[in-house]
Amino acid sequence: MPNSNGNANANSNANSNTSAANANSTSDSANNGPAINTREPDKYSATLVFSIETQGGDKSIGIPSLSVQVARNSDDRRVEFKLPDGTPLVYLDHNNRHYVILPSRKQYAELTQEATGVQVHKLLTPGQLVESLKNIKGVERVGEGPMDGRTADKYRYTTATNTNTKAGEVKAEAFVYVDKETGLPLRAELLAESSGDVKGVKAARVVAEMHDIKTDVAPAFFEPPAGYEQVAPEKVRQQIDALTSAVTAILKAMMANAMNASPSPAASVTP
Repeated sequence: MPNSNGNANANSNANSNTSAANANSTSDSANNGPAINTREPDKYSATLVFSIETQGGDKSIGIPSLSVQVARNSDDRRVEFKLPDGTPLVYLDHNNRHYVILPSRKQYAELTQEATGVQVHKLLTPGQLVESLKNIKGVERVGEGPMDGRTADKYRYTTATNTNTKAGEVKAEAFVYVDKETGLPLRAELLAESSGDVKGVKAARVVAEMHDIKTDVAPAFFEPPAGYEQVAPEKVRQQIDALTSAVTAILKAMMANAMNASPSPAASVTP
């Protein structure tokens, strides 16, 4: 004969476990809310621009923006910066090999991690921005509309924190616009305002924007240019150091001003 008590107990336990799982799922959904639906395509090119402006009293201070040309074709990547003197410097990942290219001198070098030191070109990519945005909790989708000639989903995020410092209470509001076609973040904008001030700063606006998105990128764009001279990494070390110093200085200024005027949860919106 079947064991009716055993079946009843089994069904009761199963129902109990299912109810608990549903309750946990509902709780997690309520706590986390919607996520920003962003991704990095396998193949594209774009221009990424970072900028920050701080305000204090009647003064508004703009820190020099940082513009980066980025491209991807599966595992191949290309990142192009402008050196302080205006000349371009290109980092290239191709077939699991890493290069730096100096178009103005028609030279390139194959690099090791030891040769490059701090790999700034891997810190400033849409992939890094996408991962930062996906981790933000408590966002709300507030519609869709045009952005830079493309159709974008719009997300909003707000927070308020009492810092118990001279900054006082800091209120932050962020808007993120995600391209519906590619999933790339077209614009991530954070505005933070404090009731007090830090070194005269009462507010900061940090913006990351993406322009000129193209999804058709030629494979040759990710290869060392034909006709360029290959040189030892030491020959391009000066240019790498100049770029690292310039980018680091700009990023430090951005982060210092953003942190002075914003709480840590909102800072995750910044690249």
